[in-house]
Amino acid sequence: MSIVVETESLKWLLSLMQRKQTIDGKSITQVHSLSLKTEGSRLVGCTRVKDGVTSLMRLSIPCSGEGEFVLTDIEAALGVLKYHGGALRLTPSEDKVKFKSSGKQTTLAANKEARAFPHTPETIAIWTEKSHSLAEKIDADNMQYNTNDGQCLDVVVCLSDISTTTLYEAFRCDSMNGQKFNKYTMEYTGGELTITVGDELKGKTTTQMNNIVHSYVDLPEHDAPDIKATYNGGLEYIFHHLNNDVNIGVWDFTHVGMGYPMLITLGDGDFIFQASNEA
Repeated sequence: MSIVVETESLKWLLSLMQRKQTIDGKSITQVHSLSLKTEGSRLVGCTRVKDGVTSLMRLSIPCSGEGEFVLTDIEAALGVLKYHGGALRLTPSEDKVKFKSSGKQTTLAANKEARAFPHTPETIAIWTEKSHSLAEKIDADNMQYNTNDGQCLDVVVCLSDISTTTLYEAFRCDSMNGQKFNKYTMEYTGGELTITVGDELKGKTTTQMNNIVHSYVDLPEHDAPDIKATYNGGLEYIFHHLNNDVNIGVWDFTHVGMGYPMLITLGDGDFIFQASNEA
């Protein structure tokens, strides 16, 4: 069975899924391989970053057909896509996947029993299964987290229809004068969101975003919490690849030492979950 997608859409999904971020001055991908499966008219990928805990993503693109396949090396797949364009037919088999566009076909080795990352014993199949199990705990549409003991936890603050361009402009200041700390402090107070990056030695920048549409879940307005949290996760890279407005929800998990994890929702059930640094 074959799957048909637009080449540029698949490039976007794979590039964002890589989750590049700067660590010790080097740009490092946080996701090496990926399993993709059709769900209705969408091709869906779901995975955690390589530490297995700090971030979880579910992304999808339009498609026709049905099926499932793995990419054992996303970077290699992106290298293939450079030479294709337009409608792309993907035909998986047990140990390979064929990429076919107008007059051109490329075959790439692919095996779900390959390692999810070069230095992990877990296979792509096992890594994917665990990622989907975690994703099932998150209700992106209602911004809720379902715990193992059956509780349904709402976010404590929801920021709606935020411009990804404005967010990118704020986060990219982390690169000012080559700093690239990959450290982003976000503060939510009333209807305002501020984002601070960088160090005063080379430029500390605070961006203030006013008139944010916000709501506090199950809390009277006067009891609404002020939240300040710091994140890693290559947020500059994420928002460089997003074009449409997003919603951001924040949970308060400080009572269990997990800080303020953030949920970025993209529509179509897609989301990016990012843990905060606070423990």
